[in-house]
Amino acid sequence: MRQKNEMHLIRGCMLTLALYLMLAAVFYYAAGTQLYERRSKNEIANLAGIYTAPELTGEQTVKQVFLCEMDGLELFNILFCTFARENTGQLQVVLRDETAQTVVYRRDLRLEELADGQTLECMLPQRAEGVRGHVMAIELSSDGVFGNAAAPWCSDTGIAKGQQLYVNNEPVEGRMCFGAFGVDHVWTGPHYWQLVLAAGVYLCIGMAALLFKQRYKKKSFVLTAAALLEKYRFLIRQLVSRDFKIKYKRSVLGALWSFVNPLLTMCVQYVVFSTLFKMDIPNYPVYLLSGIVLFNFFTEATNMALYAITGNASLITKVYVPKYIYPVSKVLSTGINLLISMLPLFCMCLATGICMTKAWLLLPFTLVCLVVFCIGMGFLLSAVMVFFRDMQFIWNVLTMVWTYATPVFYPETILSQEMRMTLEWNPMYQYIAFLRTVILEGISPEPRLYLKCACCSALFLAVGFAVFRKTQDRFIFYI
Repeated sequence: MRQKNEMHLIRGCMLTLALYLMLAAVFYYAAGTQLYERRSKNEIANLAGIYTAPELTGEQTVKQVFLCEMDGLELFNILFCTFARENTGQLQVVLRDETAQTVVYRRDLRLEELADGQTLECMLPQRAEGVRGHVMAIELSSDGVFGNAAAPWCSDTGIAKGQQLYVNNEPVEGRMCFGAFGVDHVWTGPHYWQLVLAAGVYLCIGMAALLFKQRYKKKSFVLTAAALLEKYRFLIRQLVSRDFKIKYKRSVLGALWSFVNPLLTMCVQYVVFSTLFKMDIPNYPVYLLSGIVLFNFFTEATNMALYAITGNASLITKVYVPKYIYPVSKVLSTGINLLISMLPLFCMCLATGICMTKAWLLLPFTLVCLVVFCIGMGFLLSAVMVFFRDMQFIWNVLTMVWTYATPVFYPETILSQEMRMTLEWNPMYQYIAFLRTVILEGISPEPRLYLKCACCSALFLAVGFAVFRKTQDRFIFYI
């Protein structure tokens, strides 16, 4: 028997190692260039307090100096004013690297090509690398005459360190309404396979330790958990099946409600926020539906897990079963609804012209992290509910507040800088941001977003399980 168990464990370890290497290769393929670089920008000037610089004539020049805050500069743009007239003449745009004393970009265009309030985009022929910390200067000049020339918009707010506006080489207050865009290099890319190898070595050491404990009958949390999972696998499957069937019992549409419900919610909120509140977000239906699907799952899973212990009091008092199975089964049964709810999201992507990319292979990561996070919350809420029944009413209020505190139906850009900082501590924002980056932008999120999602899930799972384990022996006296 002992040799048989060891063989099973060795086989499981080999499969785990093979799965790990496969996932590492798939991730490397799906993540693409985002492993090596992330998008970066110098914010365009705040449009509050804007004014126009002097018209660009043969006698007037405007220069904006700024400090480059990215590793590679790809493009910059400038907001122009033509005073609602068709101007004539030539406009010259020059970008200089003042630190390296080189001309990075030069462009001549006719003023007739500019429209009033147009943002002129200037794409560099090749990325300017190694410019972080360099002083850059945008120089504008024209051969137009007064009353027949354009001018850049300027602002007297949002002036950052290292910025200075010059008119005819004389420093003036304010700054040009411009933006600079490029990339920052990410250290994970060049060292990805070294990290994979290091994690693989750590995984092998852990599996060797499990084999040692199995052979000499030492206590191990992983081995105990695996044994219990194998022993009660049938029960978990039955509980998940029961909860899923009960939800749609005697319903005409049945499980189809998992498909229809997020669509109906999206339609109502789309009309309200895109029409009445003029919410202008690119591809707003997909933006909205992606937030609704994930947050609906979170709300439903935690609400069901809240009653996992109190709702199964008759079973707990009669039959011994590890109590952690009940909140886990509640979340897993809701996970079936999550998978069904992803179908209307994919349909909406097809309807709005969003193409599938290799980054979509990364979607399971955020879904798994969300499920683990909800299991941790389920442990915590179900334990608190046993001793404090008012938790059911408090949680309804907290989920409502959490919904409005998360950019589900509004863009995060409308929040103040202080409010945006609080989003870093909002796990649901991290999961939704991950999903939207993959679907709407078709690229992998930045490596730090992976870390945030994984850490949030692991932290709440550890805290929830610790509280549940500490209090579970006293459940019988309160249920």
